[in-house]
Amino acid sequence: MKKSSDQSRLRFSHQAMGTTFELMMAGEKEDYAQQVSRAVFDQIDRLETLFSRFNPCSEIGQINKLFPGESVRVGIEVFECLQLAQYIRAQTKAAFDVNYASGKVSRQTPTAFILEQVREGFLVRIPEGQKAGSLGGIELDLGGIGKGYALDKSIEILVEWEVKRALLHAGTSTAYAMGAPPEAKQVDEGWPVGIGGVWKCAQAPRKYNLRGRALSGSGTEVKGEHVINPRSFLPAKGHRAAWVSHPSAAVADALSTAFMVMKTKEVEEFCSRFSEVWSLVILDEKRCKIFNPNLAQTEP
Repeated sequence: MKKSSDQSRLRFSHQAMGTTFELMMAGEKEDYAQQVSRAVFDQIDRLETLFSRFNPCSEIGQINKLFPGESVRVGIEVFECLQLAQYIRAQTKAAFDVNYASGKVSRQTPTAFILEQVREGFLVRIPEGQKAGSLGGIELDLGGIGKGYALDKSIEILVEWEVKRALLHAGTSTAYAMGAPPEAKQVDEGWPVGIGGVWKCAQAPRKYNLRGRALSGSGTEVKGEHVINPRSFLPAKGHRAAWVSHPSAAVADALSTAFMVMKTKEVEEFCSRFSEVWSLVILDEKRCKIFNPNLAQTEP
């Protein structure tokens, strides 16, 4: 834990899900804030044990071992995350897919999975007659939505602990803010979150004042062309970077990945249908587009 120069702001960090989560709280006593941070980070660690595809004993690891006709019981968190992922896949016309890897080698349609709520709980099932993918079956990877989901669940804990002013981020790629920061001059002022990049687009903001929403970004600057287009199984070519703000961190996380894949016209049409989505997409070094700009207080 670190204190910032403003003593009313406390900062806590934690390694999980392959990145550094950071929680900042304003206006809380130090011992209380420490308890809150432990509850938040314990939640994130618990979700990692469920979501990790590298752990064959995790719920995602068990799903990835299924073959046609087989099913496995999962908890509400995995069920909710996969349910949301399927919804975003449908709305983005498969620009986002947590299961694209099951078909990437042979360029075939990813192996299907079905979510079922039964009396005993929740099931993930591979339907009978489904052709197993070239990787041996199904290959779920929640890397594009899991951290955002963890932030959403962490915010629920902050609300339960009656924390009013906080900023939580997952490795700077996705952040969620509630209340106003210590330096705010107005009660409705948001936490300033940077929008990084080397582009020279004059319209692109450098800061987003975040409050009661999440902001997530994906791009090629740090990791190169690491985002894969699930439609073609090739590196995404839609945009150089994409930023998305939404009331849900999981949705913002997934859409920032999807918008890297989608064409600009597709993003525009999507944002016209979903008025709660703010987005900035970088077309090239000097051109960008902003959709639903009324949702943001941005700074140049």
